[in-house]
Amino acid sequence: MQNQNQQLDLKLCVPLPDRRLISVSGPDAADFLQNIMTADIRTLTPDNMLYTLLLTPQGQFLHDFFVSRQPAQDGFLVDIFSMRTDDFLSRMKMFKLRAKVEIHPLEDGSVKAYAHPSKGLRDPRHGALGCRLYTTDVAAGSMQQGTHDDYIDLCTRHGVPDTPAIQPQKDFAADMNLDALGAIAWDKGCYIGQEVTARMHYKGLAKKRLLIVEGRDITEGDMLFNNGRVVGEVRQSNPRESEQALAIVRLDSIEGLSSAGNKPVSAVLPSYLENSVS
Repeated sequence: MQNQNQQLDLKLCVPLPDRRLISVSGPDAADFLQNIMTADIRTLTPDNMLYTLLLTPQGQFLHDFFVSRQPAQDGFLVDIFSMRTDDFLSRMKMFKLRAKVEIHPLEDGSVKAYAHPSKGLRDPRHGALGCRLYTTDVAAGSMQQGTHDDYIDLCTRHGVPDTPAIQPQKDFAADMNLDALGAIAWDKGCYIGQEVTARMHYKGLAKKRLLIVEGRDITEGDMLFNNGRVVGEVRQSNPRESEQALAIVRLDSIEGLSSAGNKPVSAVLPSYLENSVS
């Protein structure tokens, strides 16, 4: 397979209207997050952010989110997919128990999430995605802005799944390349789902990966076939390139892929996977 080049990067400030910001603060906030998420809160500084996951005890995906520090509140800011906020908050309430933690969404909407080429904190998933900036509409209004489709186009070209592409309580982190995108700290202590996740990683048990695919008339939800057998599913279409998408595919069936109607589909590894998948 050919390698996907990385010539494109973020050029404009892009509003991310499908994100919700949640404040997590209190004396136990750091320990609380450390015990449930896959990244290591000890590596977080005012100058970086973490990309991390909440998993089921069986290691399946529930939520992905970004965590950064809130120095003024002595706490943390969680950046999460808005459509799954209620489920996330419900689970946080369940895990909280007697911990001294305050968890609440930023209700007024005055501060919002943006992707920006250079302002904010670097997106830890991929260098081409620039930074994530949390600011007001007024401040962002002075910046030249792109569209959300521009952002998804960029993510797709580099093999980075946006949250809606990842199916809760079905996908494992490795299925969607989240392990290769920096979401998991392999040397930290326990977190929910660690046993299964670590076993898949160290024993090389991942059977599927998210690949960049190209073919005619492919769209989200389409099945991919190899010799008539279903071996993959399209998860994320490129809004700027109708013949490009991201698909989860069995690694033993990459060659000879086709979509419905026996239309040929080509697949390449995202460049960040090229040294870890044979």
